[in-house]
Amino acid sequence: MAICQNVETYAAAQTFFWTGMNGVGYVLNVFMADTSTLKNRMILFGFTSTPYVSNTFAGPAAAQAFLEGSTWRWGYGAFTIIIPAIVAPLIIIFTVQMNRAIKQGHYVKKQEKRTFWNSMKYWAIELDVAGMLLVVAGFSLLLLPFSLAGYQAHQWREPRIIAMIVLGGLLLIAFPFYEKHIAPKSFVPFDLFENRTVLAACLLGGNMWISFYCYKVQFSSYLQVVYNLSVSRAGFITNIYNIVSCAWAIPVGLLMRYTDRYKWLGLVAVPLQIFSTGLMIKFRMPDTSVSLVIMCEVLGSLAGGTIVMVEQIAVMASVPHRDVAIGLALLAMITSVGGAIGSSISGAIWTNLMPSKLADYLPDELKGEALLIYGDLTRQLSYEWGTPERDAIVLAYGETQKIMIIASLVALAGPIVWVSLMKNHKLSERSQTKGVLF
Repeated sequence: MAICQNVETYAAAQTFFWTGMNGVGYVLNVFMADTSTLKNRMILFGFTSTPYVSNTFAGPAAAQAFLEGSTWRWGYGAFTIIIPAIVAPLIIIFTVQMNRAIKQGHYVKKQEKRTFWNSMKYWAIELDVAGMLLVVAGFSLLLLPFSLAGYQAHQWREPRIIAMIVLGGLLLIAFPFYEKHIAPKSFVPFDLFENRTVLAACLLGGNMWISFYCYKVQFSSYLQVVYNLSVSRAGFITNIYNIVSCAWAIPVGLLMRYTDRYKWLGLVAVPLQIFSTGLMIKFRMPDTSVSLVIMCEVLGSLAGGTIVMVEQIAVMASVPHRDVAIGLALLAMITSVGGAIGSSISGAIWTNLMPSKLADYLPDELKGEALLIYGDLTRQLSYEWGTPERDAIVLAYGETQKIMIIASLVALAGPIVWVSLMKNHKLSERSQTKGVLF
């Protein structure tokens, strides 16, 4: 990302970045699941999320410093040094423990002699590369047009847009058929979908992230334009979700430990999420105090943080311990798909509505530049606070945000059903394997 010169390179860099970030988080979750009882597990999960609290304050300040004192490229480049240094102790611990397990005979490394091309074929089958390509290409082709259609001359009637949607839909239809009847190894554990609680938890996660990304994508620019906040102040408010949900994670873990149940937390959190999102329709308008925007963010963060932990513990409590890793991976995959869908809905609303709102409200001499203003945050902020030009941009932001939040609220119709379908396992009665540390 630090050296990219075009959007294609940036997209490729983002793919590698999030693969690595999610991989590290996944390894940590599996490690904690293998070394803790189910009753105490969410306390550990809560502790591992606490660094997000300090990072939330450090991040916007660092971003402001890079913008003012260096370049945005160094904002990315610095982490090519920081991340390896931070992760190194964990890699060393895992390596030492792996070698110890091999020496003690707990782990026998298979000695298989294969040529390079045979190894490529073997891992392509084991990792179900063809299946992954089908589902990734399918979702990409189906969801990208929602953001791209607004830029086309004929919008949704553009042949390329229609072709992408049709081809994406066909690939997604072909995916389950391929996985069930053709693939030598499937990366999707279809048998877990037969578990009612696992299915409900995955649908809950997907639904919640659809809702979250429907309104969150443009939130930082909204705060800068509508409330005239600096990058760092907007960053602090944007990151309220990280601060509150991560700080709240430990109390949620303790509540699960001492009540020995988890479903009741979901039944409380989902209505709170619906309530906070409903309030946003009123309080995200330009004439509202920013303190009310913050209040909605705090309520939504308490609810969202609780729901994430309910999803995770529901999956882990509903499968044999040997399937915990694949269960968590399945949950992560479905929630990621939900996030992609939410981002696409948000992008569709933004690209199709915001330019037209600007064209409606901008002074006559600027109406012809609506598209240029729409695509340039720096130019939006260049108009003085209180001028007709800035007021028009603020109004366009407010009305577009309102539609995005309504879409977010509609997406919350399903979660209360999914929580209700979950079984309410007693955590202390679920079996655990050896190696428990906590």
